[in-house]
Amino acid sequence: MLSKAYMRSAAMNDTAAAKDPENRLLWRMNLRQRLDFEALRDSMLTVSGELDAKAGGPAADMTEKNLRRTVYATVARTAPDPTMSLFDFPNSNITSEQRVVTVGPLQRLYFMNSAFVAARAKAIVGRLNGSAAGDRINSAYRLLYSRAASAEEVRIGEEFLTKSGQAWNQYVQMLLASSEFSAVP
Repeated sequence: MLSKAYMRSAAMNDTAAAKDPENRLLWRMNLRQRLDFEALRDSMLTVSGELDAKAGGPAADMTEKNLRRTVYATVARTAPDPTMSLFDFPNSNITSEQRVVTVGPLQRLYFMNSAFVAARAKAIVGRLNGSAAGDRINSAYRLLYSRAASAEEVRIGEEFLTKSGQAWNQYVQMLLASSEFSAVP
């Protein structure tokens, strides 16, 4: 943590960017801020095509069947939702100027084991266009990351799907678990 590379600024430098646009020489810090849980959950519902965007109404518990925006989730002071706590939701009993943002292994395990994430992955698979695996992989990248998949990403995706017996739900769940999906662009 005391190395020069670790302590560098994330600010752009035109001269350095021209020489090393991919930052392979670590001339700046690569900074990507993680989405808060509310935005992350709403993003999963949006890309799956399942978000209930109806405004207003009573709050509802955070269950796999609750497809409303997270802002309408029940926040109980005595029994906080464990998923929200996992993603740094502040203690509702005290005021907080700013959320503490952590990135930990339990958050990644949530994406691997959550019934909510698995259901969103299944819905996304139903939205993918194309009959060939490469076309569907590109469709997934456009839907989740707003960009085309690189040739290497298509190759890796096709290899995974071939070895796993066309496990599209698991493949899309892995894409949802990526840092690219859960970070602020």
